Amino acid sequence: MKSFIAYLSLLLIVITGTVNAQNHLAEGWKSFLANDRQLAKTEFTEALKSSEQRKEALLGLTLLCMNDTYLGQPFTYFKQFCSEEKEPAPYIHALWFSGILNSNDPAVQLESIKFVQELASSNDVSLGTLRAMANSRLGKFYTDKKKFIEAEKAFAKIGALDEWAIAGEFENISASGFDKSYETLKLPVADALFVNKYGAKVKWFTPPFKRKDKWFDFTYYFNYENSVVFAQCFVKSPRRQEVQLRAGVSGSMKIWLNDQLVVSESEERNNDLDNYNQKVELNEGYNRVLVQVGESYAGRSNFLIRFTDDNGNAVTGLNSVASVQAYKPAAPYKGEKIGACYESFFEDKVKALPGNALNQILLANIYLQNDRLFEARHVIDQLKSTYPKSTYVNSLLLQLFTKTNNRTGLESTQEAIKMDDPGHPWAINFFYNSAIEKEDIKGASEYADKCEALFGKEDEEVLLKRINLAGKNKNQVEMIRLAELAYTKHPQNRSFVEFKYLIENNLRKNSKAAIAVLKEYLQHNDDYVMAKALAQIYFDSGSIDAGIKIYLTEIENDPVGVGIYTSLAKIYGQLQNYPKAEELLRKAIAIAPYQASYHSDLAQLLNNQGRKAEAIAEYKMTLELNPNSYIAIRELRKLENKKDVFDYFEPYDVQQAVRNAPAASAYPDDNVLILNESTQAVIYPGGGSEERHLMLAKILNTSGLDGWKEYAASVKNWQNYIIEDAEVIKSNGSKVPAEVNETQIVFTNLEVGDCVFVRYKLYNYSQGQLANKFWDSFYFSHGYPYIKSEYSVLAARNQKIYYKFSQKDIAPVKTESDEFLLYHWVNQNQPSLQYEDKMPPLDDVANVLNVTTIPDWSFISNWYNDLASAKAKPAYEVKEAVSVVLGGERKLTDTEKAERIYNYITSNITYSSVPFRQSGLIPQNPSAVLNTRIGDCKDVSTLFLSMAKEAGINAQLVLVNTKNAGVKAMVLPSINFNHCIVKINTDGRERYLELTSNYLPFSSFSEGEINSAILDIDGTAEAKSIKYLDPKTRKINSILRNTFVSIEQENLVVNERNVRVAAPAAYLREAYLNLSVKDREKRMQEALGKSFQSAELMKLSFRNLENAGNRDTLFTDIAYRIKDDVKTVGGLNILSLPWSDKAAPADFSLSFPRHFSLDISQLYDFDSESETLVLQIPAGKKIIENIPAINLSNEYMDYSLTVKSNGKNITYSRTLRLKKAIVPAAQVAAFQEFYKKIISADNKQLAFR
Repeated sequence: MKSFIAYLSLLLIVITGTVNAQNHLAEGWKSFLANDRQLAKTEFTEALKSSEQRKEALLGLTLLCMNDTYLGQPFTYFKQFCSEEKEPAPYIHALWFSGILNSNDPAVQLESIKFVQELASSNDVSLGTLRAMANSRLGKFYTDKKKFIEAEKAFAKIGALDEWAIAGEFENISASGFDKSYETLKLPVADALFVNKYGAKVKWFTPPFKRKDKWFDFTYYFNYENSVVFAQCFVKSPRRQEVQLRAGVSGSMKIWLNDQLVVSESEERNNDLDNYNQKVELNEGYNRVLVQVGESYAGRSNFLIRFTDDNGNAVTGLNSVASVQAYKPAAPYKGEKIGACYESFFEDKVKALPGNALNQILLANIYLQNDRLFEARHVIDQLKSTYPKSTYVNSLLLQLFTKTNNRTGLESTQEAIKMDDPGHPWAINFFYNSAIEKEDIKGASEYADKCEALFGKEDEEVLLKRINLAGKNKNQVEMIRLAELAYTKHPQNRSFVEFKYLIENNLRKNSKAAIAVLKEYLQHNDDYVMAKALAQIYFDSGSIDAGIKIYLTEIENDPVGVGIYTSLAKIYGQLQNYPKAEELLRKAIAIAPYQASYHSDLAQLLNNQGRKAEAIAEYKMTLELNPNSYIAIRELRKLENKKDVFDYFEPYDVQQAVRNAPAASAYPDDNVLILNESTQAVIYPGGGSEERHLMLAKILNTSGLDGWKEYAASVKNWQNYIIEDAEVIKSNGSKVPAEVNETQIVFTNLEVGDCVFVRYKLYNYSQGQLANKFWDSFYFSHGYPYIKSEYSVLAARNQKIYYKFSQKDIAPVKTESDEFLLYHWVNQNQPSLQYEDKMPPLDDVANVLNVTTIPDWSFISNWYNDLASAKAKPAYEVKEAVSVVLGGERKLTDTEKAERIYNYITSNITYSSVPFRQSGLIPQNPSAVLNTRIGDCKDVSTLFLSMAKEAGINAQLVLVNTKNAGVKAMVLPSINFNHCIVKINTDGRERYLELTSNYLPFSSFSEGEINSAILDIDGTAEAKSIKYLDPKTRKINSILRNTFVSIEQENLVVNERNVRVAAPAAYLREAYLNLSVKDREKRMQEALGKSFQSAELMKLSFRNLENAGNRDTLFTDIAYRIKDDVKTVGGLNILSLPWSDKAAPADFSLSFPRHFSLDISQLYDFDSESETLVLQIPAGKKIIENIPAINLSNEYMDYSLTVKSNGKNITYSRTLRLKKAIVPAAQVAAFQEFYKKIISADNKQLAFR
């Protein structure tokens, strides 16, 4: 019995201990994720006492100390965990890039390197990938410490393919190149020719040098940005065998093995080795491996490929070469896709224990290091929902938002950390940085004190803050003291080394001491920037050979570093050592033969030596590789003894024009007289183009002076410019230079009678398919009179030019000049276009010359489809949004889905078009728009397109040039659209959607947008043309009013019930939705006062005003009294009916002769309106004279007024329907007479007594 009791007591002790340990562990995680780090450490430390909970507690302490090293060293805990865990590999992999293997503590750093060395030399065959990663890290460590032999040995153990021939670069703006077909797949042979994105012929070539870490990096060989590039090698296998192909990449990626596509990843990622893994078959003999990498937003372009066994160990016995070998194309087969290393390990753990925070954290870390951002966001969001204030969870979000360039998410997460965990080191840093930005030095100093309290005054970050603060306080003595203290304590810290050498070199002028500082640092650190600084000190002190030796050593250490060659070549050129400079430039060209700038530099060098023929050849090569190298164009023409291109144009004598300028009295109705406005455009054979613009204007009066005291050169975002002249020319011929700030010009000392003169050049640098295209427009008439206006194009003879006037043709004078054909249009003594009421926009009335080399509208449609379509790929945020928007059990039609998506976007995304946030052409990623909740027209339209794709809706973009920019503005192909909308095809009907209004109902348009020019962007081969927007499926813009009017003595009491549909509902909703009841009444009273001066609002209410649900229709109930509106004349009571939208003479201010069309849509913002007005005749009163019924109709509008008596009430029904918006000038007089009849009918009076 006693023994049983003893056993029971012991069992209770064990159980209690286990429960306590579990409680400690649970409390540790709870405290850690609630930001109570001290309690978390206490609880995790207690949990270490339990053998069952010890390992998880060690991981908890590792994560806890990762960003809070004042609590302990994370590596120490993690190393202990690895020594106790039987299978530590998944955990090592998950935290490989977390920072635990990095430490500023030299002792800890040595321990972590030893740990990596042990991994790299492990004989465990299951650790293939981890061993390769360890060798990669080890190689980098040795490289950084200039132990290059050890580094080479470590890198070799990775087992990567490292012999490659490459070709490129091809167009990939907005990821448009990923799915295109390239000849590189069909043509592996060395002499195959391909056409790159600049139109140049390129071949496969084998670079003489590569990165030593086995990552093949295209950035050394190509202009990789917005480019698709290729690499191929031939791998010899001793036998037919099944292996795993494993790849890591920066960019998008495709891989073909023996011409069979085995990897296709369109998402641009920056991941590590062994991320895209596929089981494949190697043939006996040679096997062709072809790699495609694309960059448009990844910021890098590189890859690493290995062939391994199932455990990630490099397959032995394989040899790879870059030269073309005979190989057998693979028969189609479906290889097995293998997940990235250890992803499934933690995915399974999360599935087994869904609420376990540790497994979720480790899975999120793996996803982040593999750049699988959709999956990472999903896991982090789950953690965030459970631990909303956790700084560690927020740190994962910061990593995610950094990777996705989500500035809004980044800033909001930083603010969350500051608010929820103000004592965390990160929060302190954020507060410090915020104070520095606001120049709050006192506040920043207080946060530096807090940082010091945590880490000590000799901590590197603390010292950096102190140095920065001393600089902000302009305390040079203290700054120098702190910098030297920091250097003494941390001599390997790059920032402190830089401070020390700057102090010695720049302040103390002690170059010897500065050299000693840098030499000491560079002895143990591979740092090209600091090496260049050392070389510069040598050059400055006259030790040329020593400086050059630094560069030569850098080349020896990093022979692929092509920038080092060109930098040293420039130095040799300055020393006039042309042979050495040429040798280095040719080595650079051997590394990157298709870099135009290297050929241009070589051409200049050869020219300096008088080697004219060779220089010409290099400049020609430059222009083949980059047709927009205008320096090369200019220098080549000089070498070929050709005249400057602008000498082909007729010269203009500015001074003579000023002397001959007419007096102001000759132009009594104008403020400014244009003496000359001209554009001279040059289109080169390769497609590059430049322009010279000239404006000479005379100020006629003070109004002209106010309007022209400032001037802006018209420069587009794909152009560079040079302001050649900007000045005021006085009547006596003297000149006053203008003040110029970039493109803005201010004419100082400007007086009436002076002339302003501006001349500037533009250089076009369009990219992609537009790189060799030209388009422009020029106004031969506008709001100012001019003496002379001219437009000239000097085009290569082989260049097809299309031109067309919008109004009246002016025949060009064509002149053949050398290799060019000169087109010259000129017009003289053109009067100004005088404003007329409700005239169309300038582009519809001015005589505009349109010039282009773009062949047709299909080209524009295809071009923009390439830009935008890849952006519409549904990302995580898009998928989540669609899931929320279309959630529910009821099956929706495609139109219902589209309307829900439309309502979601227009309710949640605010329209904004700001140049610094958005590209003028390329849409933002839809995920960025969802995160920031802000975007312009192309952004919200592309977001809809992306959500529609996810929902299975047939949708496309449509480019628009809105009606207010002129319906005649798009007479020839150009990219001069100013808006973007969406077209959907749902339930058998086409619908167009305007997504920039938060108030406009689905499938509705304002009258100002109807009849705008549109171009379909659908990616089809169908020929495209400009159409005009007026879809049959749009909701009709209408207003219906039911009005009851009673007479109280001399007053009218009016009760209206109005129904607005489509755009009119949007206008009213936007005007009133966000106002208080009081402000709504105030605004309505003001509106009534414009129609009826004596009106007094009595009642106002809205129905369906809220911007949610069915927004098509808006109901308004309004009551008001019009005082003294019933007049008494000779015993008769007389009144006019209070029509809500009564026609009035002021509607149109017309004068004749009329020169321009009349745009009725500028007055009416609806398709139709109708009002039924019931007039109650007072008791005992009788109508003496009633308002007659009338029907009016012409081709522009219908008007009707009907009358019906019913006892004491008379019902009047008024209807106005618009049919056509534009009245030609010749018919305006007739329209005026027609409209006078409407005015008369609306204002007829009735009499009673």
